[in-house]
Amino acid sequence: MNSSNEITTTRRFPKSLTHFVERLPTFTPEGNFVRMIDRQSTPHTFDLNEVSARIPLLQKIGSDIIRVKNKRDDILKERKSESSSTSRYTGTVMKLQGELRVLSKKLESYREEIKELGGLLVNVDQATMEFLGEIDGCLAWFSWQPGEDSIQAWRPVDGEPGERIPLIVNNSDLDTEDLIYPLD
Repeated sequence: MNSSNEITTTRRFPKSLTHFVERLPTFTPEGNFVRMIDRQSTPHTFDLNEVSARIPLLQKIGSDIIRVKNKRDDILKERKSESSSTSRYTGTVMKLQGELRVLSKKLESYREEIKELGGLLVNVDQATMEFLGEIDGCLAWFSWQPGEDSIQAWRPVDGEPGERIPLIVNNSDLDTEDLIYPLD
């Protein structure tokens, strides 16, 4: 209660109405109608420095993801051994299923946290995160994994999520004899 003894409440739309509310007509302050196509958000493209600035936070999130993933894997192994020896409705199995639900929610919250930073969690096992950016004027995904102190990989927009191509290629890594167009 506030000082005037009134109860204040916040009104939230049920999830089922959220999409409906997003489709309501929108007008500019001048009274002009905004077309739906104009309201759709386009993803932000990052430059390498913007993504690199996020690495300290990504390291914390990434280590948490790996920890939760390892715990999940341990529980799955334990559940498999428990359910093979007893009924699937024993207390131990039910407890393990409850723990799995909690871990699943944690992983989903990390996925949302990365999304709020402008990225995607594309591989839980390696905690690979990607951010849309540009390389040589072309859209690409910058890729980062725990243990890396800089952005070291990327993938084309039409590539497979989690695909990682090194940002820097050493000439010694190239077999120039097999190139159709030799390097100068």
